[in-house]
Amino acid sequence: MKFLNMLCMYSSISKPMLLPLLSCRMVRLTMEYGFCDDSIVGLATAGLSVFHFTDDIQLASHIGKVSESLVEESPKKHVLRSRLCKELMTGLRMITEPCHSVLPLYPELYNSAMLVGDVENAMICRWSYCAVSFWIGASDLFSVSKNLVMCIKEATKYQQNTVLYNTMAHLNVCSYLSGRTNVEVDVKSFDELTSIAEKINSASLLWQTFVNQMALNFWMRDYKNVVKLSEKYSEEHPSSQQKHSLYVFRTLFEGVAYLNLARDTKQAKWKILGEKAVTWMSQLESMSKWNFENKSKLLQAELHYLEGDLESAEAFYKASIKSAHEHKFIHEEALACELYGIFCIENHVADEGTKQLHIALDKYKQWGAMKKADQLQLFIDLVNPTYFGRLKLV
Repeated sequence: MKFLNMLCMYSSISKPMLLPLLSCRMVRLTMEYGFCDDSIVGLATAGLSVFHFTDDIQLASHIGKVSESLVEESPKKHVLRSRLCKELMTGLRMITEPCHSVLPLYPELYNSAMLVGDVENAMICRWSYCAVSFWIGASDLFSVSKNLVMCIKEATKYQQNTVLYNTMAHLNVCSYLSGRTNVEVDVKSFDELTSIAEKINSASLLWQTFVNQMALNFWMRDYKNVVKLSEKYSEEHPSSQQKHSLYVFRTLFEGVAYLNLARDTKQAKWKILGEKAVTWMSQLESMSKWNFENKSKLLQAELHYLEGDLESAEAFYKASIKSAHEHKFIHEEALACELYGIFCIENHVADEGTKQLHIALDKYKQWGAMKKADQLQLFIDLVNPTYFGRLKLV
């Protein structure tokens, strides 16, 4: 069991496809020979495997909750919390529970890991806190970047290269969107990180580099490159297509990109792919309205717009904005306002469109995405009749 436990640790980084096999073996050994602490690891890993490789998120969540109860009752609570920080936190609870309520647990897990001398998992918790803060918009990008820099310094100190490189991927996108140049630490580019991931055979680093690069292109509205990156990743790494908690964002990014390309190119393949994203996000919404309602409504709005149902599209844009605001996703509220504003302008409701774009501009600035705000300001100027009047005078 201890050997299988160790294999699970390394497989989660390099060969995630082995996790279902290893966890199943651990559960069967438990049933045959009795319960031990490693049995909890096997059960929790089984839950993570169900999430990664099936669509039964509810079952994965139930297994995770049972595992967590066993951890809390164990005399080796801190050891197990440290060992299973990723299995029980990032893989399951971030999907099924309001993510803002889960975020504060990462510092607790960091402390548990440090108490038992588990520096590796402590650093994973440190990095995860920073990463989740970015993905859910819980902090402005300046604060997130500052925490990422601190994480890089600590990972360098403890020689935790996996965390070090994953953190660099996040700092790249934060620095670009915020428009701030990082001068405190040396950070490798996305291309360099991809090369390192391939060299050390790290499926985890490949995924983090890919999804952060996709995020950068998505927020800057480079939808063609979003699709290009997705197709390249799927083609080159077919064995790394298991679901992660961040798969939600991949679905959002791809869904918006596909539906926009479908409107621009009139090609049916993009609509089909976009509809798949809408369907999966709707399923997630049924799991957690708090986490996924705004994303689901936004994708549905884009689909209705594509189909020419402008009345429904407008209703879903407004519903997405309202949900994002109520559930404290400031960056996704900005996104919904931006897309709704573009929808209004393209359908000759310029006053409302300009209003929504200015709201989006303010929200992006609150998030700290100054580079994105500058891009949006240029677009607002281009669609503003007063701007054209100034050009003529010049």
